Amino acid sequence: MTVAQDQQRALATAVGELLRDSLRDIIPKARGQVSAKETQVAGDVVTDTDFALQETLQAGLRRLLPEAGFIGEEGFEAMQVLGDQPHWIVDPLDGTLNYACDLPFFGASIALIVEGMPVVGVVYDYGADTVFEAVAGQGARCNGAGMLWDAAMAQRSPIGISSGFLALMKGPEAARYNPDWLGSRFRIFGSQAVQLCWAAAGRLRLNINVEAKLWDDAAGILICQEAGADYAALAADPVYPLSPSSPALAGQSLFSISGAPELVDLCRRDFVKG
Repeated sequence: MTVAQDQQRALATAVGELLRDSLRDIIPKARGQVSAKETQVAGDVVTDTDFALQETLQAGLRRLLPEAGFIGEEGFEAMQVLGDQPHWIVDPLDGTLNYACDLPFFGASIALIVEGMPVVGVVYDYGADTVFEAVAGQGARCNGAGMLWDAAMAQRSPIGISSGFLALMKGPEAARYNPDWLGSRFRIFGSQAVQLCWAAAGRLRLNINVEAKLWDDAAGILICQEAGADYAALAADPVYPLSPSSPALAGQSLFSISGAPELVDLCRRDFVKG
């Protein structure tokens, strides 16, 4: 089943409104219980708010496109095939640890996948009240205005990393991950979906995340590419098209790098040596 191009742009706008309205309604009222999450990431947590947001977003997306399937982070189960049915891929609260600690840097991410490819990607940055969106072949937007990767800003911007990448750099294989840009300044913000959008805009020179999963990156991949930045998933490249054999669809980590195209290409080559 296909989704017409004019419908894709309308869906991107509607999804942005759904994300903003849902998070702005639920987050201020929520006092969700914080629980440790059974993952390989130290300190990973989940809250009742994650589940409440996912339920609200799933209901809203069902109204927008009743025929689409739904893949959410909470309760995720590996899938063997998507079939001909469009699917939403949703991270209802990206940066949960920040949220649980009252750090105002978190967001939410939604992508629409048709025939294994992303046609709509939307990320909401809660702290900045900013909606990033992209439609395949129609460019990227930030709060409704066209957005292009800013090469000049990216040149002076820091590199965003995840705590998993920091741990990797302290481990026995650190020498393997020692490309030319290692002297750049690093920042860990704690919301992969938002950081992907910052890399798409040039606010980050690069963004590197060892532990990112499909729901973290599904929308941000399209936003990066439509803005003119680049993206690579070293453990599952290419992520799209999703297929029964896709590591991403099985819930495996992606080891994703996004941002300045020439540096993404450098990392793609240097990080796979050895």
